[in-house]
Amino acid sequence: MTEKKDLCGVGYTLDVLEDKWQPRIIYWLGFRPFSIDELQQLLPDLTAVALNDELASLQNLRIVNPVKNNEGKYSLTEDGNDLRNMVVTMGVWGRQQMDDSADKASAQIVEPEANASMAELIKYNEKLGKYL
Repeated sequence: MTEKKDLCGVGYTLDVLEDKWQPRIIYWLGFRPFSIDELQQLLPDLTAVALNDELASLQNLRIVNPVKNNEGKYSLTEDGNDLRNMVVTMGVWGRQQMDDSADKASAQIVEPEANASMAELIKYNEKLGKYL
């Protein structure tokens, strides 16, 4: 991934985002820092080995901080937060276009509170799947 040196900036970004799990990892780590166990709860279809691989890849791309915080949690770098903002914007725009093409009214999506419980965040995943 992203090893093609002749890509334009948009192509490079899309190469990062074409991975099934990286947009979701970027979304959640920009929401608030999470431990590996919490990330596994939020991404239950991703194996522990695959999650570690995805995190390592995102760390190599300087999207996820290479060092966990004092509580042993992962977070995004400043560049990662910038990318997250674009990912969310793209997801909302894409969903609106899909709904418009199907003559449906788009539902408004609102992020949970930053202090939401893991149970609330896991439930939110159902809505998030329509956007990312």
